[in-house]
Amino acid sequence: MFNVEVFEVEDMKVLVLGATGYIGGVLVERLIERGHEVAALVRPSADGSRRVPGAADERHGDLADPASVAAALTADVDAVVHAAELTGDRETDLASVGALAASGKRVTYVSGVWVLGEVDGGDEESPADPVPLVAYRDQVERLVLDGGGAVVRPGVVHGRGGGIPALLREQAARRGTGVYVTAGGVPAWAAVHVDDLADLLVAVVEKGEARIYHAIAEEGVPVDAVAEAAGVAAGVGAAAEPWPLAEAAGVLGEGFAQALALSQRIGASRTRAALGWNPGRAGIVADLAEGSYA
Repeated sequence: MFNVEVFEVEDMKVLVLGATGYIGGVLVERLIERGHEVAALVRPSADGSRRVPGAADERHGDLADPASVAAALTADVDAVVHAAELTGDRETDLASVGALAASGKRVTYVSGVWVLGEVDGGDEESPADPVPLVAYRDQVERLVLDGGGAVVRPGVVHGRGGGIPALLREQAARRGTGVYVTAGGVPAWAAVHVDDLADLLVAVVEKGEARIYHAIAEEGVPVDAVAEAAGVAAGVGAAAEPWPLAEAAGVLGEGFAQALALSQRIGASRTRAALGWNPGRAGIVADLAEGSYA
């Protein structure tokens, strides 16, 4: 199921960074389904085996080595999708992304809504106010945009039993009840299914412009409802209790805990209108309670 308007495009060779990851793996599947050829930038495996099923070729490199990223940008590559986690070193990440942005290739960078900070009613034009965990991600976005590329900001990604909801299910199983991180009150999350996200990424690769797109199917889901569904998935019942930020930080790390405690209500109307994107998979609560996490 490809949930965007159907249009004809020429087959491309797409270099994917993060092809072995949660988002990147689904993206590779979708690109191949659409008739594109995938080159994957991966670290070499210990035994020399291939790591990305279906990829036409694998190019060895590391985001911590900007020169290896630049070396992967050969003449046969038409487009690039950066779906990998940043290294956490600002100068290294800016150098790697800078090499992509200056390559003349069509670049799509997968960012995230945490770059907006706390927001109620945000959209694709909302100003960046990143939380510490993604402190310089807005600078990475700007590099890509200034180079003529596109930025896609997913909400909390779920589906196929992975991502942050899997962590919530694990915590519910450990504690005997669902939990949600909070600094006070009940936060809300913007969310998207990983397959709907992959549909959007392919649409951006094929016909996107140099702009910001939001991959958001649900604009503001109360996190206590998500935590209750995680309890159902873990088999401990539909109940949830707050997990104070200070306590959660001791388990998850301060930066990640702060990000989980963010309350964000964010829309994607401009993205839907521009690309005809129509996400239709299960929402995050249903996915947890009776879908891929159950």
